[in-house]
Amino acid sequence: MAQEEKNKQIATTAYQRIFGDLDITAVDDYISKDFVQHNPTIADGPEGVKALLQMLASQGVQKQKIEFKHIIAEDDIVILHSRYEMAGKEWRFIDIYRLENSKFVEHWDAMMQMPEKRANNNLMF
Repeated sequence: MAQEEKNKQIATTAYQRIFGDLDITAVDDYISKDFVQHNPTIADGPEGVKALLQMLASQGVQKQKIEFKHIIAEDDIVILHSRYEMAGKEWRFIDIYRLENSKFVEHWDAMMQMPEKRANNNLMF
């Protein structure tokens, strides 16, 4: 299996366990100790991701199956385009991860909540 395919498998498994299953133990399995977070609302390192999971759980976010629309890999980068539900609202995410030694070492993201009223009928996913 090509390294890009392995990285896709690692990324989707990690994302499901961390954000879908809300499994805080998965953070240590998949997030590097030197994890660099480019989302300015989340701290660097595994502790930042753990704090995010605790916040999501405190807001009533439930365990769920993550739906991936696109999974793209090039060299050590994996891009995930996914659907997620938070606080009763549907969201779309684009997450970009850099992997090293089968762990996430860097992260960028963009997210969008499904609007109540749409300006067009185009699918978001």
